[in-house]
Amino acid sequence: MRRSAALVFCLLFLLTACGDRSRKEKPLSVPGEKLYTLEGKILGRDAAGNLLRIDHKAIPGYMEAMVMEYPVRGAQVQSLPADQSNITAKLHVTDSAYWLTDIRKVP
Repeated sequence: MRRSAALVFCLLFLLTACGDRSRKEKPLSVPGEKLYTLEGKILGRDAAGNLLRIDHKAIPGYMEAMVMEYPVRGAQVQSLPADQSNITAKLHVTDSAYWLTDIRKVP
C-alpha cells in the first residue's frame, strides 16, 4: 500500500514539474527595444489573452492618440486597475512586437 501511494506521489510530482513549458512567461524587457511612456484609460480587458484595451494619449515620437489592445507582461490583467481607470504604463516596442509593463493607476 505504501509503495502505491509513493508511486502516485512521484507521478504527480513529475507531471507538475514537467508541465507545459510553452506557457513560459515572456521577458519584461528585451535587448534593442524602444521604451515609451503610455498614458490613457482602460476601456476593457481580455483575461484569456492577457490584453488591455486602452484609449491612450499621443505618444510623442511614436504614435497618435488612439484606442488599441495591448498585451501585458509581468501581471495578470485581472489584478490591474479597474476599467475606466486612468493609467500610466511602460510601452515596450521591437520590430516584431509590443507590450505593456508597470501599469499604474493615476488620479
